[in-house]
Amino acid sequence: TACLLAGLRVVLVETTQVALDRGILAIHKNLEGALRRGKLTEDKFDATKADLKGELELIALDQVDLVIEAVFENMGVKKDIFVELDKICKPMAILASNTSYLDLDEIAGTTSRPKDVIGLHFFSPAHVMRLLEIVVGAETDQRVTATGFSLAKRLRKIGVKSGVCDGFIG
Repeated sequence: TACLLAGLRVVLVETTQVALDRGILAIHKNLEGALRRGKLTEDKFDATKADLKGELELIALDQVDLVIEAVFENMGVKKDIFVELDKICKPMAILASNTSYLDLDEIAGTTSRPKDVIGLHFFSPAHVMRLLEIVVGAETDQRVTATGFSLAKRLRKIGVKSGVCDGFIG
């Protein structure tokens, strides 16, 4: 929702159709709330909804510039996803984790491109809460860090840099 409201196109990937439908419905409800509050015009509402694409396979992310993984806090699951993202995503695509406390360097270590891995920890609900922890790993490239801060600004969030440590800042 936050990315859509900032004018970005979003590809939402889920593992089942039920979960995908639930996610899209939740996003549409958030956008409807923005419409009711006057934060979106009717035309902008329709255009914003059109910028959301739902998919059931990670391969749908093969041409995106930035992936934000947001699965539950399980290191094994996150590592498995990053192994797949490393294979699928184009060179220089930024691979971000929304992890709230897991070791980002360990996650980045599962890829052939740890320089492209960053933590973007959104507080819930992400489209409302203003803080965005930008977790910089041991090998995160400055370009990737700068992009994290640029994204925070575009999303109208307060980007706060963190290193890899237990619990980050939050």
